[in-house]
Amino acid sequence: MKKMVVSIAAVLIICLSFSTFASAEGQGQTPEQQVKLTEQQKAELGKLHEQMYLTKKELVKKYVEFGVFSKEQGDKVLKMMEEKHQKLKENGYMMRWQPHPHHGKQLDHKE
Repeated sequence: MKKMVVSIAAVLIICLSFSTFASAEGQGQTPEQQVKLTEQQKAELGKLHEQMYLTKKELVKKYVEFGVFSKEQGDKVLKMMEEKHQKLKENGYMMRWQPHPHHGKQLDHKE
């Protein structure tokens, strides 16, 4: 009987902890949580993003050179990377996490 009570208590504790995680998961940033970057922070992030972009660009070119990607595939990937990089610059290096509808998660709540 004691084992049964302990087992039920353990299951209840586990269930309550999972429900807490699930309720906190869908909460986005509220207006008072919005972050404003300084120009110095933007410059630092810009430098890092530029380094990452150039490294990824070099990596894609190597894949094309080694025959992993065709020239057309490499060009398509590079074009998408350039578009994302430009959009990131336009947003002041603030990443906008867009939820994927098939994942069932919402990261930003608009009211």
